[in-house]
Amino acid sequence: MIKRIAFYAPLKSPNDPHPSGDREIARLLMRALAKAGFDVMLASEVKSYQKRVDPDLYARRYSEVEAERARIQESWIQDPHLRPDLWFTYHPYCKSPDWLGPYFTREFGVPYATAEAARTAQDSDADWEKGRQATKEAVKAAAINFVLKDSDWAYLESFMPDMRSAKRLSPFLDLSAQPDKAPQSPPLFANDDPVLMTAGMMRPGKKLLCYESIAASLLEIGHNNWNLVVAGDGPERDTVAELLSFIAPERLKLLGNVEHQMMFDLMDRSDVFVWPGIREPIGMVYLEAQSRGAPVVALDNAGVPAVVDDGKTGLLAKDNHDMATALRRLLADPSLRRSLGNAGAAYVRERHDVAAAAATLGKAIRELG
Repeated sequence: MIKRIAFYAPLKSPNDPHPSGDREIARLLMRALAKAGFDVMLASEVKSYQKRVDPDLYARRYSEVEAERARIQESWIQDPHLRPDLWFTYHPYCKSPDWLGPYFTREFGVPYATAEAARTAQDSDADWEKGRQATKEAVKAAAINFVLKDSDWAYLESFMPDMRSAKRLSPFLDLSAQPDKAPQSPPLFANDDPVLMTAGMMRPGKKLLCYESIAASLLEIGHNNWNLVVAGDGPERDTVAELLSFIAPERLKLLGNVEHQMMFDLMDRSDVFVWPGIREPIGMVYLEAQSRGAPVVALDNAGVPAVVDDGKTGLLAKDNHDMATALRRLLADPSLRRSLGNAGAAYVRERHDVAAAAATLGKAIRELG
C-alpha cells in the first residue's frame, strides 16, 4: 500500500524564494497529494534546469545531481524509514530532466510517477537531445504520467503508442488558501470607470510579447472609459512603461512586484483580467482571476483554453484586433461582466479546486497497490 511519497521538482523547488507558476504548481501538487491522504516529503531541492543550451552547465548540473543522489541513497540505507512507497516528479522535460527518480525507483523497487512531462519547442532537436532522451526514458518507466494539457498528451503519444500510464489531471488551485474578500475596499482609481487588470513578469521573450499585445489592443480601443492596473516587474519595466505611456497617468498604475496574496485583492477590485497568454503552458493566473469573479480576456492559444471556458467564463481572441473587440464588449456591458465572472467562480470551484485534483491523484496512485 502506498502511503509515503517522495516529491521532486527538478526545474524549481517548491521552496524556491522566487515566485513563478512552476513553483506554485509544485506546491499545489504536494498539497493535493497530502489532501488525498499521503505522507508527502520533499525528496530534494537539487536543480537540473538550464534555461539555454550550455554543455558546461549541463555537466555541472549532472554532477550536482549525482552528489545529491549519493546523499539520498546513504540516508535511505542508514534509515529505511525514510524510504518512500512512490517517487513523484513534477515537470521533467528537456531543460530539466529527472536524473534522480528513475534511479531510485530501480534501486529500491518503488513505483515512479510524473506530472507535466513535456518538451521544449526552443532551438533544434539536437540542442536538447540529451535532456529529451532522459525525459523519454523516465516517462516510459513511469507507472503513472499525469498530463495537465493537450500539448503534453500529444508529446507523450509521439513516443508512447501505449498510453495506459497517461492520466488526465486538470490544472487546479487551493481555494481554501485564498484570502477572504474584503467587505469593502477603496477604489483603485478616482473615477468610476471599469478597471482592467493585468499581471506578468516584465522580461524578454513571450512575457514582453504579451505586454506588446495588450498595448496594441488598448490603443485600438482608445482611452476614454477605462483604467489599467499592472502587477509585475523585471528588466523590461521601462519598455513596458513606454508601451503604455499613451494612457493618462491618472488612469494607469504600474505597481511592480505584488505579493501573491495581495494579487487576490487587486483581482477583487478589478472588473476584467486581461493577459494574452502567448505560448502560456497552463496559466494559473487565469484560474485565480476567475476564482475571484473577474472575467478573463486572453488569446486562444497553447494552454489557455484548458483553464478558460470561452464565452462562459471569459472571452478568447484569435489576435490583437479580436482581443480589442472582446475588451470593448466587456467594457460596455456590466451585466456580461457579472455573468462571466459568476460563471468563472463556479467553474473553478467545481472543476479546478484542489479537492478534485486530490481525488484524481489518490484514485490513480492507490490503483497501483
